[in-house]
Amino acid sequence: MKLQKKSLLATLATAAVLVGMSSNASAGIDVQNWQLNLNALAGQPGYGSLAGLVDKGLNNLSFNGESYVTNTPINGQPGMYTSVDKGIFNVMQYNNGNPLNLGGGQLTAYFKGTDLTNTNTGFYTFQTGTFSVYYNPTLVYGTTSANHYGSTVGTQIATFSVANTGNPLTSGGFINTNGTPTSNGTVTLTGAPPTSLTPSNIFLDSNGNSFNQNILLSFVTTNASEDLSANPNTLSSPNQYTIDPNLVAAFGLAPGTYNGQGGPNYFITNGGQFKLQYAPEPMTVALFGAGLLAMGWSLRRRSKV
Repeated sequence: MKLQKKSLLATLATAAVLVGMSSNASAGIDVQNWQLNLNALAGQPGYGSLAGLVDKGLNNLSFNGESYVTNTPINGQPGMYTSVDKGIFNVMQYNNGNPLNLGGGQLTAYFKGTDLTNTNTGFYTFQTGTFSVYYNPTLVYGTTSANHYGSTVGTQIATFSVANTGNPLTSGGFINTNGTPTSNGTVTLTGAPPTSLTPSNIFLDSNGNSFNQNILLSFVTTNASEDLSANPNTLSSPNQYTIDPNLVAAFGLAPGTYNGQGGPNYFITNGGQFKLQYAPEPMTVALFGAGLLAMGWSLRRRSKV
C-alpha cells in the first residue's frame, strides 16, 4: 500500500539489518522457508485464476505504515494512561528487501489494540488487540475511514489476537520519561491463539503443506518515532496538515487533530516485519522475537501532557 504523502514515503531501507532480541522475547520457534500462497484465493469473486502467486522461501514479511495513539489519563494515577492504538500497514517485501509477487494487488494489515502506558516506569504493555492481514487483487489506496486508507479492502486472509503478557519485552515497548518514543524504539506483539487463516492454506510450509492450527502470526516494529509531518498544526490553523488528510480521516479523527492535541496523542511512523511461529504447545502463547532497522512508518508512541 503506497501510504505516502511528502515525507510519509512508504519505503523500507534495502539495507535493513535483521537483529535478534533477547531470549526471553521468543517463546515459539520461527518458521523458516514458508510460503505465501495467494493462489488459494483463486476462484473467489474478483480474483480470477491468480496463477503463479506463490512466494516461497519466506522467513519474514516486511511492512511499513502509520499509526495513531490516543492516551486517556487514569484518574488518581499520575503518569498512567489507557491507550488506544490504530495502525495501517503496507506489506510489499519479504526477507528484508525482496519484492513480493502480489500480481498487481496489495497486501495490507490493520491493527487496533489497547495498552497500559506508564510514563513513570517508561514502558507500556498491550492489554488486548487484533492484527489482521488483507489481500486485494487491485490497488486501493488513499481512501478514508470507511476502509482505513485501503488497508482493510479485499479478503481478510489472517488475523491474530494480542496476548497480554504484562511484559514490555514480549508485548509492548519502552518510552522516554516524558512519554515520547525512545530512539529507534521497538514495539513487540505476542500472538495469542487462536489464529484465523482464511483460506486455511494461505500459508504453507516449505513442502507446501498447510499449518492448520499450529501457527501463530506476530510482529515487531522498530525505529518508532513521532511523525513530525503531522505537525505543525495549531489551534489557529487546525487543517494545515503536511500529513495526508485522508490518512488522518482513516483513523477516524476529527479535522484539526494534531500531535499533542487534547493530551499526549500522536501519529507514529515506523517499519518492521512479521513472522510465522510454531506454537510451543497447542493453544499456548507464541512470540516473534526479531527486529528490523528500517525506513518507513508505523506503530508507536506518545508524549506526556
